[in-house]
Amino acid sequence: MHYLTLDTNTWIYLANGTEPVKSLHYIKQEVERGNITILLPDIIVKEWHKNKDKAVKQGVLNHYKEINEALERISKLLGDKGERDMFSFLLQEEDEEKDYFKDYIEKFKAKRKEIEEAITANTKIIEEIFSYKTTAIIKIDPEIYVKSGYFAIEKKAPFKNKNSFADALIVFSFIQYVENSGFEDALFITYNTEDFCVKKEGKKSLHPDLEPDFTRTKSQFFTIVGEALNTIKEDLISKEELEYIKEHQDEAEIGDLEYCDACYDNGHYNAVYFYELELVDERFTSNVANPNQLEFEFAKDMPKTASEPRYNKIEVGNCSWCDLEHFKCVECSSINTVWEHEYNEKKECQGCGLTYFVDHFMDSNYTENFTYKILKNYEVCQKCGEEFETNGSGSKFCSKCEDEYSYS
Repeated sequence: MHYLTLDTNTWIYLANGTEPVKSLHYIKQEVERGNITILLPDIIVKEWHKNKDKAVKQGVLNHYKEINEALERISKLLGDKGERDMFSFLLQEEDEEKDYFKDYIEKFKAKRKEIEEAITANTKIIEEIFSYKTTAIIKIDPEIYVKSGYFAIEKKAPFKNKNSFADALIVFSFIQYVENSGFEDALFITYNTEDFCVKKEGKKSLHPDLEPDFTRTKSQFFTIVGEALNTIKEDLISKEELEYIKEHQDEAEIGDLEYCDACYDNGHYNAVYFYELELVDERFTSNVANPNQLEFEFAKDMPKTASEPRYNKIEVGNCSWCDLEHFKCVECSSINTVWEHEYNEKKECQGCGLTYFVDHFMDSNYTENFTYKILKNYEVCQKCGEEFETNGSGSKFCSKCEDEYSYS
């Protein structure tokens, strides 16, 4: 019996053809035969259903669109025949019958429907695998949240480059399940080499922060499904196919594309390109003396300490077609769309509920400016109805009303 965990992005790449579709069919076949058991952290199921439409279909159809547009440009430049060279205006051409590009472009355009049907079929197979009784759904234990939190604080993998809490929950729940079950040689597969791997001499391997867990549980780590499956069935995926996958994996690491919500709703696949912008985290402010609180005489002239902001940068981007603004939440990495009416208003992250404020204004040179802020957490006092800054105590009353209540 072979035990496999594939993280969310790996299932996505199986669905969209980044890996050969025979890998997906082989997994399904061997699961049905009882030779493979899928270990599936429940967070992967949630992420899959949340992202499958965009992540799977958008990516491959955007690639199709780019190729189609490139072919159209070449056709306009060289003509339908596709055989015009730098001397075409000087020499008389005899052969006027061949329509190379025109025929090729028409055939390529006709493939869009086939591509969509293939994606739908692959998606259906994956969801069948998720629903099999033999698939082990792993519930995330509270201990895993604690361990992930520790790795986040210590900036250990998979928290080397971004907020990767979901990735941490997936890998540590896999490790815990394998260890408790006594499985050996279980396979963990992820395309997220940026957070899970370290690069040495041009090769990527499991990050040293994670090696002890894999060594202790005698588990194996892979970044390509084909390489993992070749340990089960030799040469299932050829060397040439693996090289092709690695090339595309390297291209993907330049930055996975995100797509515009507005354009997607209208059936278009237009990318959002992100850049870093300064972020004001108002949850962390300088400590100042409270005039209502007693202070020792010797401490009055001592400098007041200022707490460091947790974040000072945020990724912001605009749609390459409609220019609609988007930003990545610094806490959970969810992509949030900023609609026109949401500027200069409070906006909650759709992923974790963190409250932002996007300040949109014109400077003295009539140039548009945007300032991103994370607002302090506020509650509405249940007595006087005024907003007050929360301090984590869980109180539903502002300090003034609490004082009045205490003294009364």
